[in-house]
Amino acid sequence: MNTILSSFESALYHLISFSSFEPFMLLVLFGISFQIKDWKAYFSLLLALIIGSIVGLLLCNFSIITFSGTTVKLILAFSILLVGIQNLVSSQSSASTIRYNFFALVGIILGIGINLHYKNVYGSSFSFYPFTGYNLGASVSYFLISFSSLLVSSLLMLVFKTDRRSFNLVITGIGIGIALVLIYLRY
Repeated sequence: MNTILSSFESALYHLISFSSFEPFMLLVLFGISFQIKDWKAYFSLLLALIIGSIVGLLLCNFSIITFSGTTVKLILAFSILLVGIQNLVSSQSSASTIRYNFFALVGIILGIGINLHYKNVYGSSFSFYPFTGYNLGASVSYFLISFSSLLVSSLLMLVFKTDRRSFNLVITGIGIGIALVLIYLRY
């Protein structure tokens, strides 16, 4: 039980702190594309992201796919870019099959990304309890980051009396700019 709690805390702290900037930015871009009234679509697509992340972490843990650390960071930067482009292109915040599959794929990339930290902390051998705790911690942090960005964006739009499309455009533009800089620096 202690192993599950320590691995839970490890994943939670790793993703909520800025030591892992790419997943944090990706989850912020994910969260701002929703409104509180779209809670069903939000939770549905967050579930796709979490399931994809678990699959990505499993694929890396069982060495089915392997990437170098620099390649993973480049792929994460591209996924931030893709989520930003998806925010710009998609005007609805519903959970269609295409969006569900898209966020499941982004979740797989996210799982591959957090696998770097997991392997640094727990080594390359698979152990059920640390893996379970780490996935629970990652899932909780995905929710906390994305839901916090949803709430903060809703609050800022209320305070500054701006429309969702303009706010989403500005924040997504910043995210795309950061992703392009990261891609440039890593390529």
